[in-house]
Amino acid sequence: MGLFGTPVEARSVSYQDVWGSGGAWPADGTYGPADAVKLSAVVACVNLRANTIGQLPLQSFRSDGNGVAVAVSRQPALIENPSKLPRSFWLRQMSMSRDLWGNAFGAVVGRDAAGWASAVEWLSPADVQVDENVSMGRAVVRYLGREIPLSDLLVVPGFPVPGSQFGISPLRRSGLVELSTRAQEFGRDWFRNGAVPSSIIYADRELTPAQAEGIRDRVMLSWRMRRPAVLGSGLKHEAVKVDANESQFLATMRHAQVDICQVFGVPPEKIGVASSGSSVTYANREQQVQQFLVDTINAELVLIQEVLTAEIPRPQFVRFNTGALLRSDLTTRYESYSKAITSEFLSVDEVRGLEDLPPLPPPSSPPSGGPNDAA
Repeated sequence: MGLFGTPVEARSVSYQDVWGSGGAWPADGTYGPADAVKLSAVVACVNLRANTIGQLPLQSFRSDGNGVAVAVSRQPALIENPSKLPRSFWLRQMSMSRDLWGNAFGAVVGRDAAGWASAVEWLSPADVQVDENVSMGRAVVRYLGREIPLSDLLVVPGFPVPGSQFGISPLRRSGLVELSTRAQEFGRDWFRNGAVPSSIIYADRELTPAQAEGIRDRVMLSWRMRRPAVLGSGLKHEAVKVDANESQFLATMRHAQVDICQVFGVPPEKIGVASSGSSVTYANREQQVQQFLVDTINAELVLIQEVLTAEIPRPQFVRFNTGALLRSDLTTRYESYSKAITSEFLSVDEVRGLEDLPPLPPPSSPPSGGPNDAA
């Protein structure tokens, strides 16, 4: 019932096997997730994507026979409560694993009476090793060195690679982690190592090392005591101004931040990164969120839906409710509802349901008779 079929015999996993020790990308690169999460742009992009996916309602549906999707009355356990963790946190873990490591590997740790997955815990992706053996016609997945059946795994790949059923992190081969890290190290070392002195004292004649150190020590002692420094004849003091752009390599860091946003499909302004030449404007918040969903999140949601649909009974299918993010302001919603009711597109009770309100009580029947009615 797994997405990739059932391989040869291998040992299953349990809740106790789930939590790994963490680590880095495979040894084909110097920089990995541990370095990536030190970069503010990476953390902001990954967190934004994960938070967006994590807060979306998720439901299982089936067709009513007329092509209309109807939510099933009893949601599958995998959709209702897939983990010991809150579902929103579970979805965020999955998203971050895909963005930073390239895949989310979930261990199926519970099944219902029919054998469908009912509980899944995400494995530490740094402790998962994948061997795609073409000659054997299957992939071998090992967790902490032990082979795990693909039927006991729920795999949500990230950035797709042709010829492989698994993904990679979009950062892994971009070189942006190395570039940004080196820019940060450049700025740090500039100040830590004293690459440029804070001031210079000039002498009109050659000084011995002992004389130079003596002058320097007397001047620094006066400064520490907050006393004016008195220089002798032939000496001149000049403060050295440090160019912040040069000392911190800020231009390179800004360009790298914009490139990281492009890798993740996140508009730079969404995480507070200035992008030169950007002139995109939105009439309202709803349009901004709509554009973000279309350009950044929707493709991810479709893949997650397909993976989860493969793990629940047929003919059910899984859908995210993106309308939860597109909720308009109160005035706009009420105007839309009024038009929907007038055009008989929605009923009053359906509109009340959209606002999490109960249906209106049935109208009371008028009295059958009155005091002036004939007997």
